[in-house]
Amino acid sequence: MVYGLYALLKLRVVVNRVVFIAIAYILLILLTAAIRNSSLILTITYLIFPLLPLAVYLFSFINYKEEYISFQRIFRTFFYIALIQLPVLLIQKNFYDVLIRFNNSTQKIEWYDFMFGTFFIKSDHSLGIFLLIVIAIILFKQEKVKRIIKYRYASIVYLGITLFMTESNISKLILVIILSTIIIIPLYIKYSKTLKFKIVVGLLVLAIVSAGYSVRNKDFIQKRLGGSLEQQFSLKNAERFYELGTAKRFHIVMVAYSKIKTKWIGDGPYSYFDIRTGKFKQTMHFTQLIWTYYDLGIFGLIVVFGYILSLIRYLDIDRGLPYMLFLGIFMIYAFYTTIFSDIAIIFGVFTIFNKPNFLKNQSIN
Repeated sequence: MVYGLYALLKLRVVVNRVVFIAIAYILLILLTAAIRNSSLILTITYLIFPLLPLAVYLFSFINYKEEYISFQRIFRTFFYIALIQLPVLLIQKNFYDVLIRFNNSTQKIEWYDFMFGTFFIKSDHSLGIFLLIVIAIILFKQEKVKRIIKYRYASIVYLGITLFMTESNISKLILVIILSTIIIIPLYIKYSKTLKFKIVVGLLVLAIVSAGYSVRNKDFIQKRLGGSLEQQFSLKNAERFYELGTAKRFHIVMVAYSKIKTKWIGDGPYSYFDIRTGKFKQTMHFTQLIWTYYDLGIFGLIVVFGYILSLIRYLDIDRGLPYMLFLGIFMIYAFYTTIFSDIAIIFGVFTIFNKPNFLKNQSIN
């Protein structure tokens, strides 16, 4: 609606790579649906995946072109939202038995899915990435937010504790990586071209791999993974879990790669998960990449990868190691959740990491 008003009042249309890839994504969905005779309702609903990121992108594009809302105002709002999550999580954690009685969502919510703060039901990944965004800005954009964040390190500790209250293990791991970059990135910039740095990095990677290999059969590792690494990465076991409907995401990838005929086109919108009934074709997983493969095939994955790259390229992320780190994080979340339909993630990323000076290079007719 905002973009429509902008286009009508300003008589301007945004034309660039992001828009073209979004159109290609929409056309591929419609073409696949026509070939597979998919339901019209499912097809229209599936368009949220290209349209929601496009809408948020255009909203951010317009906001920073016209400078309606400042970065500081946006960040201050996000920071206050982040601050209230810890008390809400504590209430959800300690009063699950009482609060679950008010669940009218038609979804079964276990205790470990109940800590989603003020975000959508079972959206621990959304909350996790939102907190990561706020922490990253405090760490790496200190000059921009110094008037808002008076106690920088106390804020990071507080938000870190909040994140560790959630059940988003991926977010916890990424937080550790982000905090590590405070030391790693300055060293990388200063010493990356020296032989000594390369040797130290090589030895460190070797030490981490060796440590991981040595503890692979420890009880606490097997309990967390649900068995030994050999069992988890066995194709035979992956097939069995797949048939039982208990496969993990990487099991699905193993079976799809090794045993299932390559899906170049896909089975149609919402073929993996029927949004009308809430039933899954295989294991109950929300994942952008796996859904895309089953629904739209290899061509769909190519378009989605291109969409992700074009969206991230727009953001105010420094090229080099920071860009690769951000891209890797985005891809991980795309593997673990349906990131394109999660407005908390998409809106948070684009309003915070929008890049004003990039707008000068866009084509506007």
